[in-house]
Amino acid sequence: MSCVETYATLRVFSASLSPEVIGDRLGIQASEIRRINPESRYKHERESNFWAWRTDGKIDSNENLLHIGAILDVLKDKAPQLESLRAAGCQIDISNYWVSSGQGGPFLEAATIHTLSSLGLEIWWDVYFRSESET
Repeated sequence: MSCVETYATLRVFSASLSPEVIGDRLGIQASEIRRINPESRYKHERESNFWAWRTDGKIDSNENLLHIGAILDVLKDKAPQLESLRAAGCQIDISNYWVSSGQGGPFLEAATIHTLSSLGLEIWWDVYFRSESET
């Protein structure tokens, strides 16, 4: 198996809505929040509030599809809430942390692609490589 570590994160960025309002609209308790910080050296922290729900520590598996599935499960029947957040200017996506020890990579099943599309969610992977001796 090439994946040695993975988790997925539902991320919401907003210039106008606080992380608390985002969480209230979704009805989901955040794993992490960050409020706009005008003093930050990072542009994204100066311009956007951040709300996230991640599978790290919730799903004990190196199967990335299980992590993505967990996010889709918490979003079940929440398409109107996601659309409301987008209408308020929020950017929403799913980010995946994925560490490989060899050949192969993450993939999506057709049903997952369909669900992501129906919810208007973009998805991406942050991929790292670890040598066999590091695993």
